Amino acid sequence: MWSSRFNAATIAACLAEAAGREESHEEAAVGDGAAPRAASVLLPLIRPGYDPEGDPDASWRLLFIRRAEHEQDRHSGEVAFPGGRADPGDRDPVATALREAEEEIGLDPRHIQVLGQMRPFRTVSGYRVTPVVGLVTTWPVALRPDPAEVAEIFSLPLDWLREPSHRHTRIWPAHGHPQARQVIFYQERDGRRLWGVSAWITVDFLSCLEPWG
Repeated sequence: MWSSRFNAATIAACLAEAAGREESHEEAAVGDGAAPRAASVLLPLIRPGYDPEGDPDASWRLLFIRRAEHEQDRHSGEVAFPGGRADPGDRDPVATALREAEEEIGLDPRHIQVLGQMRPFRTVSGYRVTPVVGLVTTWPVALRPDPAEVAEIFSLPLDWLREPSHRHTRIWPAHGHPQARQVIFYQERDGRRLWGVSAWITVDFLSCLEPWG
């Protein structure tokens, strides 16, 4: 199993090495020319052996959320990582990611070992999102999703996410659209589909572990 070669130390080392590589993918620039707003997301990693189905040989897994449904939210119902915009009191992107994860899903920062950060992604919605990778040190752990923001919490295996046949890239929304850009779509799994910025962040994280050139 591919992900079995990693432990917390090797993942942290891979993230540190990747920090010196070329810039990450960015979505199309913000249309009005405004400076992007700072935001962070947490990529919560679950160790092998803590699979929800009880498989002792399970791969490393990433924890995701599905956003609550709201008519006015352009990201309503989408698969995402816990996170959000920076508050004035946040000292850095790590503080933002940990605070947002606690607010959205009740994940206590004391149960997170931060392994590193990834290069930011600038989105069409006007955010500069910094992904923060953190190991969930206690699992299972009681989580309390905020029903106003989170419809459900689930995880996906890194080995499944790594498989190229499980995803494709295409221009979205359409060629010629003002916000047309390359978007990654994963296959639907258990009625959920990972796509968009969250999919780009996922692939970028996997490329930190095993560069694909």
